[in-house]
Amino acid sequence: MLPIMTVDDLYRRLPYTLREILHNKYPELLEIAESGCAVMEIMQNALIELLPLSKGLLPYDTEQLHKAKAQAAYRGYIYEYSLFKFIDAVYSTLHAQCTELAEALNSCESQEEKNALDKVRETLNALYHILPNSDDLLSLRDEGLQRLYTLKEFMGNRFDFPVISVYKENGTLRGTWSFLDIMGTIDKEAASHKDLLTDLHHAPIPSSPTIGKVVDDEKMVRIY
Repeated sequence: MLPIMTVDDLYRRLPYTLREILHNKYPELLEIAESGCAVMEIMQNALIELLPLSKGLLPYDTEQLHKAKAQAAYRGYIYEYSLFKFIDAVYSTLHAQCTELAEALNSCESQEEKNALDKVRETLNALYHILPNSDDLLSLRDEGLQRLYTLKEFMGNRFDFPVISVYKENGTLRGTWSFLDIMGTIDKEAASHKDLLTDLHHAPIPSSPTIGKVVDDEKMVRIY
């Protein structure tokens, strides 16, 4: 004999939040996305511990960059800082795309759902190539920047992301070093690295991970 379902039971099973709506239609996709976010958070926490140590080895002037040890410390710190920001950029992309998909499901827009689903799948495919190498990524230094450049291509050959924000004395934003800006600079002569080196010293070290939820799971977006 089948159990009798009450009205309360029915309402408890209906999706109310964006996460519940996404889970209701694409549970495996949501599981993969949330697993990826968990790995990215672990990576950022590891980098939060590494970055203060690496910054202590950062040279103070461009003359030191002619020495192999200082050059390695310089590139290593840039790599770890960039990797932290890359993870944040990937998460931000995934979060926006999963939210877009859940909102399309909520509004029953089939074409918008299809378009959003394609984007999410592309990003999860990129994560498939990026995250299995997470331990190796954390241990890289000298060759890390080139490896990161290769990995970011999985997000699209035009994919770029902000790494260092530069502020004026009054606290307003003066400019931003993107990853491609940095890659273009470090291939030049050491004397041209002065601004980048200065801004690296002034850039605050991240103190907490930036990875959050895949989609909102608290705000009620559907009422029955």
